[in-house]
This record gives sequence, C-alpha cells and structure tokens, in this order.
Amino acid sequence: MIKLVALCVFHFLRLAERVLPLSVLSFLLWPPAAVWDLLHLRQRTPLTSWRRFPESWRPKRWRFLLRQSLALYHAQLLYVWPDRLRSARWLSRCRLEGGSEYIGSCEGKRAVVGVSLHFGPVAILPYWLRAHGIVLTSVRTPAIDYLEDLTNYQFSLSPPADVPVFLSTSEIGLSPRLSSIRKILGPIKRLGMLVDVDRGKQFYVRFEDRLFRMATGPIRFAQMLDAELVPVLIVETATWKYAIHFGSPVPQQYLDNSADMEAIGTHLLQEFSKVITRHPEQCNMRLLRAMCPLPENEVADPSAIVGAAQTR
Repeated sequence: MIKLVALCVFHFLRLAERVLPLSVLSFLLWPPAAVWDLLHLRQRTPLTSWRRFPESWRPKRWRFLLRQSLALYHAQLLYVWPDRLRSARWLSRCRLEGGSEYIGSCEGKRAVVGVSLHFGPVAILPYWLRAHGIVLTSVRTPAIDYLEDLTNYQFSLSPPADVPVFLSTSEIGLSPRLSSIRKILGPIKRLGMLVDVDRGKQFYVRFEDRLFRMATGPIRFAQMLDAELVPVLIVETATWKYAIHFGSPVPQQYLDNSADMEAIGTHLLQEFSKVITRHPEQCNMRLLRAMCPLPENEVADPSAIVGAAQTR
C-alpha cells in the first residue's frame, strides 16, 4: 500500500512540474513539505544541535530553527524530476562557483573525488552536477527495501543513463579493490562522497574549539584512483535557487604515500568554511553530530579523547 501511494505521489509531482509555473508549484508544495519537516523535528533536536556549532559557523538561533522546521525538505524536492534540470527554466536557477574544468568529457583528464558534507540540499547535488555536464557517481547508503524499485527508477532518470547516479555502500564493501572501483566507475573516473558520515574508519581534526570527525573513505579512494580530492558544497540561495561551490583541491603532497590526515582535514574545513560561514543555517544535523567540544585539558592527540568526546 505504501509503495502504491509513493508511486502515485511521485508521478503526480512530475506531472505538476510539467504543467505548472515554478512559482505556483513551489507555493503549493510548501505546506506538505513543511509538515514533513515538522514530523521529523523532534529527532533533529535543532535547539540541542545549535550548541554544537563552532563560533565562526554559528547562525542566529531563530534562522536555524526556522530552516530545520519549515524549509529543509522543500529545498530537495527537485530529486523527483532530475531529467528536467537541464532545461532552460531550471538550469538558470543553479550557478557554478568554479568547477568549469570538470564540465564535459573525462577523457585524458585526471580522476576526481568530490567530497562534500551534510550541508544544504546535498541530496540533489549529484543531479545538479550532471545537469551542468559534470558527470559523477555518488556513494550513498542502500535504498529502503519497499521503495527500492521506485528509487532505482528515479535514479535512472538522471542522464546519462549509462553512468549510475549512486553507488551503494553495500556494492563497495568494507575493503574495496582498485580494479572493482574502476570497473564500476568506468571511463568517468569521478566519485562523490560525504566526509562527515559516521561509518568506516574515522579520524578527528581540531577546528576552533571543536573536534571534527571525518571518514577516511574519500581520502583512501583519492589515493587508490590517483585522483584530485576536491571539496564541493551546494547551498540554496533563494527559494529553489542554488549555487554549487568548488573549493581548492587538496594539495597533492598531502595525499602522497602515507596521507597527512590532519593537513587534509584542515584544508577541507578551511575550504568548507568559506561557504558555511555565509549560510550556516543550512547545516544538517548529521554535520553537527560530527562535531564535539574539546576537553578542558586539550589533549594533544585527538584520538586519545574520542570516546570521551562522543559522550558529551
């Protein structure tokens, strides 16, 4: 029954996008999207999460609460019609800040691992990149079982059809081999990953008065593929208007041989901060949960206090 309802809603929204002006469609979708946000507000704990912000990122409390309560899901509804984002009326609503060198064919170019955070409408970042001609495959957790068929169909709508939009973590496995990753990615040699996920091997980087937890996965893949490690963030600048920011790639010397995790993490946070400080209210709960306060004695080795920090 749930699957049938989801299928009907999915196709109704696609029909509405085709026949309605965007301003009308956006207005009509605000109430149901806000209801969805409110239903999930308790588990997001925005007031508690707000205290996790480092000082330079901290937004006004009311703006953060308003975003989490009424505007989070509405910004991501575009995932229903990814095949239409290349049309003139949609593409003009998303600008690129850098990244022009990644548009078009990958032939003869170095591999790229784009690394992002749970920030802004990150769920639609792969679709917007592909709409701009930047084709990559992003890593995500497996879809919910009873919606798997619908989810796979929705993924297949994003061109080009021969390059998967998403790669499930279950397909990669715990110890991926270079040959299997190259086979999955094919000639595109571009992978998108989140660095603030709470799975796999982790390390901690000091940032202001916080410890920031990062996954080593994107770094290991960049080393395996001999790829550039590029920070990428998407923000909603106005209602259904977006900007994608490409930061400076991690210097190659940090990735050579034994990776300098602290230097890599510091570089990524500095690049991310350029965007986050302008739109801090768009931080997702998962991003904020990747941060914890420094202990009062400020132990030099963060790994020595991970357990204590996570209980705070």
